[in-house]
Amino acid sequence: MGRPGVFLEDLTWDEAAPRLAGDPLIVLPVGAAAKEHGPHLPLGTDRLLAEYLASQLAERVPAVILPTLTYGYYPAFVEFPGSTHLEAATFGRVARDIVLSVHRHGPRRFLVLNTGVSTTPVLEVVARDLNRLHRLLVGVTRIEDLGARALEGLLTQPAGSHADEYETSLMLAIAPDAVRRDRLVREIGERPRVRGLIAPAAFRRAPGPGHSETGVYGDATLATRDKGERIIAALVPALVEAAEYVRTAPLE
Repeated sequence: MGRPGVFLEDLTWDEAAPRLAGDPLIVLPVGAAAKEHGPHLPLGTDRLLAEYLASQLAERVPAVILPTLTYGYYPAFVEFPGSTHLEAATFGRVARDIVLSVHRHGPRRFLVLNTGVSTTPVLEVVARDLNRLHRLLVGVTRIEDLGARALEGLLTQPAGSHADEYETSLMLAIAPDAVRRDRLVREIGERPRVRGLIAPAAFRRAPGPGHSETGVYGDATLATRDKGERIIAALVPALVEAAEYVRTAPLE
């Protein structure tokens, strides 16, 4: 038996036509192909993760997988060479136009397989507007929440969110040859937090809020392949559950 999902880019237009008929689930992976991830992970880390998770979905869920959106709203990393960034309005417009271009051929259900954090609020606004204006169901994943309960106690770093124990463990599991194992670092800069307040800070190489010499926030030296495989074992079922909800939820 073949896999239930299909990648749109593998089809011809006349093969795509019946796949897009009948209100299928459309998956849009979002993952940066050029965003710093410290001295030990490649700039394309988010893309590798997005495409790995998309392939796992394709094995389990009848869905049409779109090509990965590899540019996005990543303002925190622009001081590091190689990092790319689209302003929020531009990124939101691109994501919206991709969805509407596919909707033109029938589909009304979309899952944005989002591997970023700063991209989330922009994509959530896009999802709400597409529902309000076009009656589309657009789900947006929060990578930091998927499977989170199953991961309690797995990570031991005192703090982290980027190129850290979590992300590095994932990469050791899905793309081990891409990890520069001799360059793993621990950097946990001071990040004051006030309850009830959001005060974003960029990863800045100069002293000040968000200061980071390496572009890391966390302890990558604690990462292991085993932890990455356990993360994946929690992530994939949670992602499948999200996809099945969008695929089967009632629509107007």
